[in-house]
Amino acid sequence: MRISLFDDDGMLLVKLHAIEAHGIWIESQDFTNQLMEKLYFSTYRTTPIVFIPLDKVDFIMGALDSLSFSERTFVL
Repeated sequence: MRISLFDDDGMLLVKLHAIEAHGIWIESQDFTNQLMEKLYFSTYRTTPIVFIPLDKVDFIMGALDSLSFSERTFVL
């Protein structure tokens, strides 16, 4: 997933918690780490989830339980 609100250049590994008509609820360890650092916490009893409006999501990628390979590596 790439969400420019979090990182313009990279992608995030997130856990999807819910889908609503106008956005998604996600959990992001990167976001949690940044939040904990800014609040000077080393632990907390709950895990934050974040609502992201769909117009802020550049793309979402999922995965299937099947073999993937690089076409460039196998010259296809």
